[in-house]
Amino acid sequence: MKKTFYGLLASWLVVMAFGITSCGESDTDADLYANWKDRNQHFIDSIAKVANANLGNEPGQWKVFHTYKFTAPLNASPNVNDYVYCRIMDNGDGDTPLFTDSVAVDYRGQMIPLADGSVVTFDENYTGALNIETAAPAKFAVSEVVTGWTTCLMQMQVGDRWMVYIPYDLGYGSGTRGSIKGYSTLIFDLYLQSVIPLKGKN
Repeated sequence: MKKTFYGLLASWLVVMAFGITSCGESDTDADLYANWKDRNQHFIDSIAKVANANLGNEPGQWKVFHTYKFTAPLNASPNVNDYVYCRIMDNGDGDTPLFTDSVAVDYRGQMIPLADGSVVTFDENYTGALNIETAAPAKFAVSEVVTGWTTCLMQMQVGDRWMVYIPYDLGYGSGTRGSIKGYSTLIFDLYLQSVIPLKGKN
């Protein structure tokens, strides 16, 4: 667990340092998103290295899942942007949702640090620290969220809480969506509260 923590910390420090350097080289110091695509790619490359070096099933360890949308090609070098990286925070033992199900979740979504080191929270269904006893979960159809979410939700069990790192290819891609800049890695603190089966399913 210590190896995972310090490896992740080192990755964040590298990203922050790279971002600050990039900001100084941009046309204006106000450009907090300077070299945003490159910085996000560097970040997810670092996360992939940490995750693949610390695979396991216990809190502090990682799970790595290939996108559900297509099968990984045989005998080809893996593309880090085709995978979702999940650091286990807590383990559950409940049901696992199917593609046709809906879920009740608690979540906070953020981007990587901006050039000044600040972190943008672009969406959340609770404020402050998560209290699963009082939080009012958000409900989503598994099939109707971004590819990275769908991919990891179909691997989670009720009661799981993961930090989920989604490459932009499995998130919102190159387009800006609200406060989410194009090419953004999506970082979610995600807790699966319950599964809501499709009506009529046995």
